[in-house]
Amino acid sequence: MEDWSARKPGDRDLALVRAEAAVARAWSVRTGARASEVSAEQFAGFRALLADAVPVLEEAVALNQGDPTPWAAVLAHDTGAAASREDFEEHLANALSIDPHNWVAHARAVQFLAAKWYGSHEEMFAYAESVAAASPEGHRLRGLPVVALSELILDEKLDGDAATKYGPIGKDRVDAAIAAARALSTAHPAGDPHVAGVRNHLAWAMIRDGRPAGEILDVFRAVGRHVTAFPWAYLGGLPAFLEYRNGVRAQVAQNTPFFGGTVTPPEAAVTATAADAGGARRELALVPATVAQVAEAVLLTGVAYRMAPLSGTGITLVETAPSQEPDVGGRGGRRGLRRALLGEGDLVRLARSFTTGEPWPVLVVSRYVDRYGLSLVRDRKVLATHLWQGPEGIPAQQEAAETAALLSSAFAKADERLVTAALRDPGTDRAPLDAALVALGLPTLPAEYGEGYEILAGVPKARVVAKRSLRAALRESLRDDPADSSRELPPLGL
Repeated sequence: MEDWSARKPGDRDLALVRAEAAVARAWSVRTGARASEVSAEQFAGFRALLADAVPVLEEAVALNQGDPTPWAAVLAHDTGAAASREDFEEHLANALSIDPHNWVAHARAVQFLAAKWYGSHEEMFAYAESVAAASPEGHRLRGLPVVALSELILDEKLDGDAATKYGPIGKDRVDAAIAAARALSTAHPAGDPHVAGVRNHLAWAMIRDGRPAGEILDVFRAVGRHVTAFPWAYLGGLPAFLEYRNGVRAQVAQNTPFFGGTVTPPEAAVTATAADAGGARRELALVPATVAQVAEAVLLTGVAYRMAPLSGTGITLVETAPSQEPDVGGRGGRRGLRRALLGEGDLVRLARSFTTGEPWPVLVVSRYVDRYGLSLVRDRKVLATHLWQGPEGIPAQQEAAETAALLSSAFAKADERLVTAALRDPGTDRAPLDAALVALGLPTLPAEYGEGYEILAGVPKARVVAKRSLRAALRESLRDDPADSSRELPPLGL
């Protein structure tokens, strides 16, 4: 901020940042603990820093006429400084006259009106309900009552059964607040930071209200990486969020039968034809080499493959072809199919073998039930992997950038920035995978990818390379020179 001030003295945006920072600094000294847990020294520092913030707030208001942001900072100051009700209402009116639906101003008003500060549970909750009712359909303020509910359930004096633990608010109003917040969450995409505040409060409220773990987990999934300071600061911060989320996950897992319902046991799920597989894992490899080069490389892996060139791209698509496995014990292709479904002979493991000594990399794209992923294999090494897991599984920026750098290093036309963005896409459909392929300078996959098994079977130029024995592969390699085509191998004793 000092450098910013030196470059642009009197900058209005700098004044806003300074105002929020001054108030936040004061609150960081006090902490979010209950008053009984704050020391005299902390209170003294809190009051001193609030006093220091006054001229900073005044400057921000003066430089930002017509902007509600500085008035929202003033409201946070009002709560700490025990401002009079008249001053608070005036400052709130100033903010709302500019933006009647300002989230920060209304959320801070809920704080000021909480019973632990200068209001009551009833006044706070009634305020949140009235604001929500006056807000446009779909606006995040429709979820404001669940923020008030967080304050309510933190009151240790309120407890007991479901009918009495909410005091004068009553269970019906609590249910309505949770229902409205859930509807708002459902109406917005998972991972949307715009409604993250509502979703975080909703998860906590549903936990305390004893809602089903599956419903709570849906909210945590929608939160994704967008963890907000509150209500978790009351409970210990980010570690508390992670602990509650893991607890909900564990409860859902505990209540989910290993086999049950309409799920068919694994043995019965293995069908006689690959077309019926439906697929536990569906994989394709993109190889920047010709079909002939790839066919030669895969000879000794002991697996049947199907491969097809992508016209004009220099890319060969490769998949395993379990339906082409030879008949063993009268089972036809069933043995090979079962091995594929159970994960044996997966393309990543096989690519580690057939890339040995080859100049080209292999990018394996996978679909695991409802999740897409990719892996980069080069010269026996798995260099990078990524699985799109929805909002809660978005990698950190640095992690995504490192993976993107490894992926991009293998493909000359890659745009590393776009690859990073694709890896951090919270979606679980094919869109992020397709975006990653385009960013790598690779063609997108056939439309059928992920929906069936052995999708190259219907491609006109597809070629099957059956698994070869070591003896046959060596004999074939020694016959590359037509002049030596009659040469026989000595017995190998195999």
